[in-house]
Amino acid sequence: MSTLSHTMGGDLDLSATGGVAIVTGADQTRQALLRRLCTNAGAYIWQPDYGAGLPARVGTVMDEAGIRALVLEQLQDESGVDQTQPVTVTVTSPKTGACLLAISYTDATTGAVQELALTT
Repeated sequence: MSTLSHTMGGDLDLSATGGVAIVTGADQTRQALLRRLCTNAGAYIWQPDYGAGLPARVGTVMDEAGIRALVLEQLQDESGVDQTQPVTVTVTSPKTGACLLAISYTDATTGAVQELALTT
């Protein structure tokens, strides 16, 4: 299945011909994960448990264990992540005031291990 391509923080992506771009496979899963992690819980009226709300944590005291648990919980609900394979979530603070979130998961469509990194 394919969906419209949308990069978080921007508008719908355009194709080379100027139409709306379509995304499939591993890129589709990556976009879905970013959308899920950056959406505030309760923002979707029909899916109140959808979303981790990570951007809302910017500027707060970093709770590594809480962030890790929240991300792992959200990834369990993402169909593009192979639930039979381990997911690794690492939260570090490379410098004062910064947070690095590194996620490793297996894509359900391709079977390839994928890496996703988010920084503040």
